[in-house]
Order: sequence, then structure tokens, then C-alpha cells
Amino acid sequence: MTTGDKIFRQLRRRANQMFARLRPPPLTFVYGPHYECSWPGSAVDEVRGERILTALAAEGLVTFEQVRRPPLATYHAIRRVHADAYLDACQRPEVMADILGGLGVGEVDTARILDLQRAMTGGTMLATDIALGTGKIGVNLGGGFHHAHREVGRGFCVFHDVAVAIAEQRALGFHERVLVVDLDQHDGDGTRALFADDPTVFTLSIHNHHWGSTDAVASTSVALGDVVGDTLYLETVQLHLTEALRQHRPRLIYFLAGTDPAVGDKVGVWQISAEGMLERDIAVFEAIREFAPDAAVVVCLAGGYGPTTWQHSARSFAWLQSGHRGFEPPDNDELSLMRARHYAALLKPADLTGEGDDLGLTLEDLVPSLAATAREPRFLGYYSRQGLELALERHGLLGRVRAKGFQPSLEFNLVDPQRHILKIFGDPDHKELLFELVVHRDRRTIPGFELLSVDWLLLQNPREQFSADKPQLPGQRHPGLGLFEEVVALLIIACERVGLAGLVVTPSQYHLAVQWQKRLRFVDPRAAARMRAIREALPGASLVEAARALAEGRVVNHKTGETCSYEPAPMVFPISDELKAELDPENYLKAIDEVADEYRFQLSSPR
Repeated sequence: MTTGDKIFRQLRRRANQMFARLRPPPLTFVYGPHYECSWPGSAVDEVRGERILTALAAEGLVTFEQVRRPPLATYHAIRRVHADAYLDACQRPEVMADILGGLGVGEVDTARILDLQRAMTGGTMLATDIALGTGKIGVNLGGGFHHAHREVGRGFCVFHDVAVAIAEQRALGFHERVLVVDLDQHDGDGTRALFADDPTVFTLSIHNHHWGSTDAVASTSVALGDVVGDTLYLETVQLHLTEALRQHRPRLIYFLAGTDPAVGDKVGVWQISAEGMLERDIAVFEAIREFAPDAAVVVCLAGGYGPTTWQHSARSFAWLQSGHRGFEPPDNDELSLMRARHYAALLKPADLTGEGDDLGLTLEDLVPSLAATAREPRFLGYYSRQGLELALERHGLLGRVRAKGFQPSLEFNLVDPQRHILKIFGDPDHKELLFELVVHRDRRTIPGFELLSVDWLLLQNPREQFSADKPQLPGQRHPGLGLFEEVVALLIIACERVGLAGLVVTPSQYHLAVQWQKRLRFVDPRAAARMRAIREALPGASLVEAARALAEGRVVNHKTGETCSYEPAPMVFPISDELKAELDPENYLKAIDEVADEYRFQLSSPR
């Protein structure tokens, strides 16, 4: 992000904050720490809700006061909807595995998933209280478990949160009409079945295929098939939603704003554009304003799979909060860095170094003779062991590890002052290595600048298996941990904290260079030109396909036919203004173009 972009964002944020004082924002969000839960094989982004809140907060579109933490739904409330025998069976890992589509889970994962679903069910209950009690739109940044039936769960849905919330309101004396607008790409079969005989609850589901019987006294189920684009989708939503609002005249509306219809979703098959997703949500809220202006509205996220699905929800909520369509969410790398800088600002240097007290005195100040022996080694000459662990805790990295079912414990090796090692294990006995970082201060890569050199970075999940979605890449023993963006952001923060000019790494494998290249660039323009030529020779290839083609010698010089291979070269992320000036982007791009003709590759036929 350029300096101009930063200034513009700051001005836009202040404008949004001023506008919020004049027009109170219409949304109250519900989100809690239990939402950050994942399990082996899951396609769910466990920090989907946090990403949404971070992006909106950076724009001045949400404040701490507008976020409520939900309690776990009680089994007393859940029993109004689900049979006791089913609730007992859910405690067994084999039953939970069936609900998750065959994904293997143990007792610990089963308990965590139950807490996740109870928390999100409690979130929908709280969002309903907010909507009915305040007139604001209650947004649960989770929930929408529409496949759960009274005696069975499936499709990642254990408890039907919307049905539990409606049953709770009925018990409190609310008996008016309810409309459930389900725009997840998958059929809201559980909702329809639970309310099949209840004329006061109308269920509207627009999906690809029916998951069961569509018989119900108050329901519309529309199956559009697998080939769906913007025009058909938006016309269908507007037609059937308008009809349902006119026919049912609800007092309470649940909008399951699934983002799995979007193009690129890991599970969904439709091709709805980002613009189409925003237009869909705008159409829903404008129809509600026109035909049911007095209705209380609750939003649940429902389906949406992959690391960028949160962006669709963020655009819609930004429009609701501001009244403007122009918000474009940052990418995940930029979002992680924004979040890391926010938490870094909350930590004092003394918290991280372990030095100083209220008087600004250290042990060496008080007893100078101990200076040579009393000072413990510092990570990068700055972080104490306790300070680094505190930073990882406050930044949420250790919390993310716990959300994956691990009990993180740290191990430091600071004996060699030139080469520091940090390891994070997933168990107290240090048998499950999750994270290993080896770094040193580098003064050779770019003369005149001191950089943080990442000599080795390992992120792995030893409890997960390779699959079609997570294939094995060169050098991997286990699938990745899914925390690369956060770790890179923390490394950049460490450089800024310690006063280093930038971050440098020399990726050993092609796929690692592709991953690092999202934020770093090659120091040598020739290496950049070579990498660009390799990627151009492999258009549309996955990382596995590209790595295999290189390993098999199928990427060749288009003139000579000589085999091309990936050649490791230093990559840098400049932080200081001096280094940014030294690595002038305009001159850098010109230098790449000047040598581009030397690197022209093509893909040869398989041998």
C-alpha cells in the first residue's frame, strides 16, 4: 500500500466515524472466541468473522461497542428442537464424523465442535434478542446450520441455530410470523422439515439441488441446478423474496447470507461474481425495507468456504453501515498486517523486552557488576522469552493454534547469538512440531542495510492428512498449518519493532517462492524475470502441477529446448524508507523488462 493509499484510507475512516455519529449504524455484531475452531480436513475459515470485523474496523465502520459476545446455548434451549437421543449421540466421534461428511475426528475435536455450534447457536439467539429489542439488524458472524434436523445432523450442521432461536422466542411469548430467507447455495432442508407443519414460519430456500422432500405448509424451494450466473440468480431472488414478503408479512426475518454461491468458493459450484453477491444482499435488504419495514432482521453467515469468502460479507455489511457501495476489502496479507500493527500498538516495549519498571531502571542499572551475566539472551537482541510469548499470545497466533485443537508450548534456542531458533509444539511433551523459525540479522544481502533473514520457516499440521484439496508439495512431511499470512505479518512487525530495514528470505522451492512473492520481491531483477517466465509458461497450473512440471524437466527454453529449473534467490520486503528508495519500483520493473528476452520458457509434452 502506498503512502497516498494510507492517507486516503485514514481520511475515509474519519469520514465514516463522523457519519456514524450523525446516523447511528444499523448493525450490531455477535462474535465470540469459540467461533475460531477448525478441525482436520475442514474447508471452513475459522477466523472468517474476525476478518470481517478487522476490515470494517479499519474503515471506521464498526466499534467495540457494536460487537457482543454470545453465551453457549444451553441444552435446555436446544432440547426444544432436537431429540434427546440425538443430543446424546452427538457426543460420539463416529456420529460427529458422519455429520461432517466423513471427516475423521476424535473425542477432543468432537467436544470442540459441539462448543463451536453451541456458541454460534447462542449467537443467533442473542442476535434475535438484539433485533427484536433494539430494532437494529442483529448479525451473527456464524451460524446458519440449516441442514440439522430434529434427530439427525449433516452437512457440518449439528444444531439448528435458527430453529432454536425461534423456539426460545416462542417460549418468551413471541408468536408472530417468521420468514427464513436462505440463500446459501445448498438446500435449507433442515429448516423446511422442522417447520413443515407450522404455518407461522415461512421458509424460502434458493439452492442448486433439493436435499429432501419439499413438502411444507409455508415454504418455497427453488432448485436452480449447478450452472448459475448473476442474471438468473438475481432475478430468482427478487421474484421469490418479494412474493414471500407480500404473502407472509413477517414480523421477524432470518437472512442466511451464505457466500458459497460466489465464484471460486471451495465447496460451491455456482459462478456468482463479487458484484452479483453484493447486489443480491442489497436486493434482500431493500425488499425488506419496502415490504416489511417493521420486521426485525437477523443475519447469519451460513455457508462460505475458503480464505477469501469473508470479503463478500464485508462488502455487504460495509454498505449497510455506510450506505455506500465503494468499499473494497483488503487482501488477506494486508489484513493480517493491519491486524498485527493494531495489536503491536497495544504492547509496550517493556512488555516485550522485560526491561525497565516504573522508574525506567533495569537490573544492570541497579547492580552494574551483574551486567555481563544477569542479562538473559534476547530473541533478535530485543524480545525476552516471556515478551515474545506475550506478543504471540496478544497477536492471537497461539490462540489460532489452540483453535486447531493443540496445546501450544514454546521452545527457544538463543545460544548462538548469530542464529536464533523458535519452535512451537502442539503438545506439552514436545512431540508434535507445528512451527519452526530460524532467523539472523543480515548485513550482506543488500550492503548498507540490516535485514531480518528467515533462514528456515516450517508450518505444519501433523494431525492432518494430505488430500485432493491439500496435496503434498516438495519438501512437505505434513500439510500446512494455515497460518502463513499471520506469521509473515508478525515477522514484518518484528522488523519494525527492532528497527531493521526489511525482511529477506531465500525460498528453497518453487512453491515457496510463489507463496512469498505475494508480499516479497526478488532482490535481483534477473531472478524476478526468470520467475515471471516460469509462471507464464504454466498458465492456470496449480502449485502441485507447476512443481511437478519443473521437477520432470518439462519447462524448457523456447529457443534452445534446455531444461529450466527453479533457482533459489533472495527475496526482500523493504520496510525502511531508505531501503524502499534503494529498491525503487519503477527502476526495478524496467530492469526486469530489460532482461525478459533472456528468459522465455514453454511447457513441453509429458515424457
